[in-house]
Amino acid sequence: MGPRGLAALESLYLAKKNSNSSKKLKVVLFEASAYPGAGQVWTPNQVKTNLSNVHERNLSNNLAGREALHFEDVFIPEFPGYKDWLASAAADYSKKDIFPSRAKLGSYLNERFNTLKEALAGSDLIEFYQEEVIKVEPSESGCIIYTKHNQPIEADDAVLTIGHQPTYDSEQLRKWSEHAEENNLKLYKDPYPVGALETDSISEETTVALRGFGLSMVDQVRALSIGFGGVFKEKEDSIKWEYIPSEKAPKQLVVFSLNGLPPAPKPVNAIIDNWFKPNEKENHSFVNAIEKAEQNTESINDASFLIEALANMTASVYLRIPEQNRKHMLSHQELSQLTLQLIKNPNTAHDLILKYDLPALEAMQHLLQMAFGQTAISLDYCLGQVWRFALGILYHDYTYLNLTDEAMVDVVRYIEASKRYSYGPPVKSLQQLIALVEAGVLNLDFVNDPKITPVENGWKLEKNNKSIIAQVMVNSVIDAPQLVAVSSPLIQHLLKDKRVDPVSYKLGLHTLEDGSIISKNGNSHQHISLLGRLAKGSIIGVDDLIECFGKPAHKWAESLIDRL
Repeated sequence: MGPRGLAALESLYLAKKNSNSSKKLKVVLFEASAYPGAGQVWTPNQVKTNLSNVHERNLSNNLAGREALHFEDVFIPEFPGYKDWLASAAADYSKKDIFPSRAKLGSYLNERFNTLKEALAGSDLIEFYQEEVIKVEPSESGCIIYTKHNQPIEADDAVLTIGHQPTYDSEQLRKWSEHAEENNLKLYKDPYPVGALETDSISEETTVALRGFGLSMVDQVRALSIGFGGVFKEKEDSIKWEYIPSEKAPKQLVVFSLNGLPPAPKPVNAIIDNWFKPNEKENHSFVNAIEKAEQNTESINDASFLIEALANMTASVYLRIPEQNRKHMLSHQELSQLTLQLIKNPNTAHDLILKYDLPALEAMQHLLQMAFGQTAISLDYCLGQVWRFALGILYHDYTYLNLTDEAMVDVVRYIEASKRYSYGPPVKSLQQLIALVEAGVLNLDFVNDPKITPVENGWKLEKNNKSIIAQVMVNSVIDAPQLVAVSSPLIQHLLKDKRVDPVSYKLGLHTLEDGSIISKNGNSHQHISLLGRLAKGSIIGVDDLIECFGKPAHKWAESLIDRL
């Protein structure tokens, strides 16, 4: 019962209201965390320094509310969309976009769930268990649900609305874990909750290494600076910020990743963001390419149809902003071909493209200036922002493409590769990272794939004849939704019994458009459905909060009511 579970529950009652079914619905809910509706990722009690990478402008426009639902003797009140829930004066997004904390979004989701639960209190229509489901076993007429502490529960139908699941440790993390145990060292294997970092075991003398250079790393860096009393101050007449450390904050944070590339911030406001927004003609061309592929799925073996359409759309957008882009004499066709080459090979070298091997600090400074519109826009930055708009189309209108496994693997590969730009953080995150570097706290000397050696007092990082020892290691890499890597007992049981069929070892499992799970032998009549992250490979857009309330949940609910 995280956001996707809440969306599924609301969709179920909406489908019930709109149907002619007289069958009484009893729903049993399971959520291990203390905040149903929010789940673990959006829990309202997490540290306020964890920011959403979705701005309030997008949430206000697209996170709709729940209509009042009245059927039989049941009345469920309406609940406002995010914009009305804020209940504050409209923000001026032309100046600066606002990115809410994850805790704030979690409060919205938890409150939305509680109003629904309270409306059904005292009826026999709903049961809630604050427990983790460890097994779902099909029966002749439905399924049986097992938790750790309660008796098995029989149901006519079950839907798994699970998000991030625990995964098996990589070989590197496994060895680091053994090393930490043997030498009484601190290794934080899970990026969340970042509040766990704010402990007495980390002091001003501690050198902390952070594995990963993405959104989760930024949350952890904030926890290790602001969380220990450090302060960021804006500089007058400058996009740069200043960091003032506290006496308790660690004085040395060392970040590293496989390629050393920093995340690219989203544009600072609606005006600059609109530079990259495709117009009606460009959107139409992109949609035509997708629909043509949908009509010929048997002949689609890779993501060429998608990235060619994206390259064409990006070229058109780049040519429309001549005052903002880097100067060039390329035709639309030449620009489209260069963009396609860039998508396929991110280290493509060209005057229009930000150098792939720029020092990390210099790259962050260039990206920040582009986000503020203070320097010429590079083609790669434009591509990343256009990707974001293109993903909005894909996630909202084409969640189920029904392509071959081979093609879906390729599509998802390119989507994942785009996330450094398309899932970028707010400008504030880059301003804070740069301030930490300039204050001598954030060390980027080892950012690009250093040699790492476990030593008695920590982990030794080496790069370019420099070395440093970190006493604490923090993993900030969130594993991709690979079904075969998931270690949760729920998924392990389904795999063992061959109740699910992985799309490929790189992705999630096969489902129909309504979420029905397809078994290893092709059976899709198991009374078990899945909506969520592990459907990646059948469904596109599984990591998007707004799309939790989108088509997949409605399709599942309507299909279920029809079956019942």
